[in-house]
Amino acid sequence: MIDVMRSIDQTVDAALDGPAITDDPTDGIIADYRATMVAMKCAMSERLVRLGISMAQLNILYTLHRSGEMPMSRLADVLNVSLSNATGLVDRIEERGFIERSRVPEDRRVVLVRITEDGARILEENDALSDDLMRDVLRHLDPTQLQIIARAMADFRASLETAVVGPPRDRHPLATPAPRSR
Repeated sequence: MIDVMRSIDQTVDAALDGPAITDDPTDGIIADYRATMVAMKCAMSERLVRLGISMAQLNILYTLHRSGEMPMSRLADVLNVSLSNATGLVDRIEERGFIERSRVPEDRRVVLVRITEDGARILEENDALSDDLMRDVLRHLDPTQLQIIARAMADFRASLETAVVGPPRDRHPLATPAPRSR
């Protein structure tokens, strides 16, 4: 973990030591965000290794938990991998009892995949560990810093949603004429 933290510090330092120093903090924010995500993934990966689950397998569990049962072909599409690659990943997760497969009686070629109770439990444990890690990190900050981070994260999330989904739709757009009385 110490090597990971050194690597993260070097990544941030390299990003901040760019060719020109400006008043725009964007590059530093991006570098810090990336470094933070790397540190979180490394911390969580160590815990997943103990459970015998890879990040790709965890992604499959989350996908099935969110979307529910789906055909193998659809799962491969969602994961953006080949059907044979998805099948290999699913084989290993199924061996651990975290997912199960079944065939559609009307069309035996279609294989459905769903998460099991044990798989859902693993996700709950992973989320709890992630939450514990975040609480541990946030415990080192004073209340004023926490308030600033809380507001900034809410604004960041809203901005991300706007960038990805688009601005919230006006429920009463100006182009809609007001009803007229007679």
